[in-house]
Amino acid sequence: MVYDERYTPLLKLANLAIVAHVCRRGTPPFNPVALTVLIDRWCLETHSFHLPCGEMMVTLEDVAMILRVKIQGFPLIGDTESEGWQQRVEHFLGRPLAAVEAGKKWRSSGVSLRWLHQQFWECPPNVDAQTMTYYCRAYILHMFGTVLFPDGTGDTASWMYILCLWNWEDAGNRSWGLAILAFLYR
Repeated sequence: MVYDERYTPLLKLANLAIVAHVCRRGTPPFNPVALTVLIDRWCLETHSFHLPCGEMMVTLEDVAMILRVKIQGFPLIGDTESEGWQQRVEHFLGRPLAAVEAGKKWRSSGVSLRWLHQQFWECPPNVDAQTMTYYCRAYILHMFGTVLFPDGTGDTASWMYILCLWNWEDAGNRSWGLAILAFLYR
């Protein structure tokens, strides 16, 4: 999705401006062989990599330094009640979700990234503050679904964090780094 500089003040309030900048830069090129080796050496019991030179683990400080997210603050607790999630997302983004195609069911895991792209790819110029807020929220959902909290399908953004983003100042008091590290370990 296209980043708009008008999002910056809201992202600063939520303490997500720097991580948004890191995400906009893009990911470095991946070495598939090295990733496979790291995956093979990951130990679920200790949440560490078992390497020939010893054990290595990703720490909270690593997350804070790499992504530049806040690690102090209130814990980030997502809403896990799936009843009515579509209505909450529609209210959060200010638009109705796409109708489900015939023969398919709603996937309660999250918002379709394809739908987010179609609806919120680029914020139009000269929109009111509320519309710009919806576009910024969609950008954050996209960032969550593709970089910070991706799911196994790679095509949805979880709706469970939207309650933490209703109030920008409240979102700024959250420990985003702790949630990202916990998600990584999961």
